[in-house]
Amino acid sequence: MEKLKAFIKKYYEGFAYLFFGGLATLLNLVLFAVFQAVLGTGFATGIGNVLDNIICILFAYWTNRTFVFRSKTHGKAMAREFGAFVTCRLGTLVLDAAIMMVFGNLLAAQGTALVEGFMNGLLSAAANWFGPDTVLHMATSSITPPASVSDGSAAIAVIGGADGPTAIFVTSFYDARALWGLAVKVFSNVVVVVLNYVFSKLIVFKRK
Repeated sequence: MEKLKAFIKKYYEGFAYLFFGGLATLLNLVLFAVFQAVLGTGFATGIGNVLDNIICILFAYWTNRTFVFRSKTHGKAMAREFGAFVTCRLGTLVLDAAIMMVFGNLLAAQGTALVEGFMNGLLSAAANWFGPDTVLHMATSSITPPASVSDGSAAIAVIGGADGPTAIFVTSFYDARALWGLAVKVFSNVVVVVLNYVFSKLIVFKRK
């Protein structure tokens, strides 16, 4: 028990940062999902992405200062600390915006094609493994089509192959563009969380 307490105490800062960083990331993703659902993927990867980052910066400063690095600065020192924190976070915000703009918008068509290829391959493999009828029933009975999909249709195409019949899953019950946008957002958040810890540790809350 004592060893566990010593271990937690030794690595408290890292554990606390991961926990509260996870909360900030979750908040970021929830806000992104809300913007995406209400105003569309284009807004969520553009203006909405900037807005949710601003909210998350304020949340992150409070949690980092209070629970992670437990800063005791006041007055001008606190103002400088906050300024340094915001400056570093703005830097990662620009990086996040650039990632979302390039991969979420400019390369959206290519990303959507990758998602469609991956999902169709995955569902086709499942159809070959569990049987076309089983997978078709699961897809059409348990998944509600997204608003951007008109019919939510699903079908199994069986074609001949060198090794016998092969089932290919053809469906429109998921929004590949939205899945790609979410995947890019998750990737961007991982990069940002790592950089933010480095900046907070070495620059913002550096102990003298």
